[in-house]
Amino acid sequence: MRTLLILLVSLSLLACHSEPEELRIGGNRWLGYAPFYLADERHQLQPNGLRLVEYPNATGVLRGFRNGLLDAALLTLDEALTLQSSGYNLEVLLVTDISAGADALFAKPPINTINELKGQRIGVENTALGAFMLSRILDKAGLGHSDIQVIDLPVHEHVSALRNNRIDAVISFASEGPALESLGARPIFDSRQMPEEIIDVLVIDRGRVTPEARAKIKQIWFQNLQHWRNNRSQSDHYLHKRLGLDAQSLNGTLQGLVMGDQALNFDLLKDGRLLKRMQLVHQYMLDYQLLKQPGQPEALLAPECRRRGC
Repeated sequence: MRTLLILLVSLSLLACHSEPEELRIGGNRWLGYAPFYLADERHQLQPNGLRLVEYPNATGVLRGFRNGLLDAALLTLDEALTLQSSGYNLEVLLVTDISAGADALFAKPPINTINELKGQRIGVENTALGAFMLSRILDKAGLGHSDIQVIDLPVHEHVSALRNNRIDAVISFASEGPALESLGARPIFDSRQMPEEIIDVLVIDRGRVTPEARAKIKQIWFQNLQHWRNNRSQSDHYLHKRLGLDAQSLNGTLQGLVMGDQALNFDLLKDGRLLKRMQLVHQYMLDYQLLKQPGQPEALLAPECRRRGC
């Protein structure tokens, strides 16, 4: 009897140990990641062994991944390359969105073009994306970092810094546009002038996310993106509260995004377009010393999608 009891207890413990752990997806409150927030609201994550972990910014997401707190992360492509170059075995599971105006440089008069930025104070969030976009702007303007004064600013301080005359221009999001423009600032450069350079992706740790889980994550993403498109009124009401965006900011940001549905993801992969973009961004980051060591853009894609696309 005692032997049978020990066997039953051992089998019970073994069953508990074999249960799959919850997969943790880290992200910051960005509208381009809305389908996952909607999936959370619709109680589709936990039953599928997933959990969305929120961070105030992408720097927190990167730190969480490095500290082993995350199995997957929502990042911009340049941030994914930064993380991969640190030695992580990552895979881009899907493109969530492409910025086509959602990221912009706002400036106060008399600054009207990026060629007039010399000697000015530019606010920018201290993230990989902030550094990348600032470098691209300066490159296009023919300026160097020594030609301007960089002011490190988290997003929630952008409006107050402009109001209090701490900065002359700021790299921010379209969601901040209405508030910045109410203070006299105007967008003088945005991500439309950097086509397909600011791409948001979901990356996974290959050693911790099974093929079955990958398929499940993609299915949840595409289903909830479609649900959002079909139920804007109901979904937007939830996103206003979850992301802290009013209707004007939400619509303004969404107008500057190309969302990553199945068609876009297929098109980006089939002819190797995503791979080419990754290689270009990687090379630019190396040239401007935005990476401490080289990454491997090709290795970010599934083996069948490398070289010739899939």
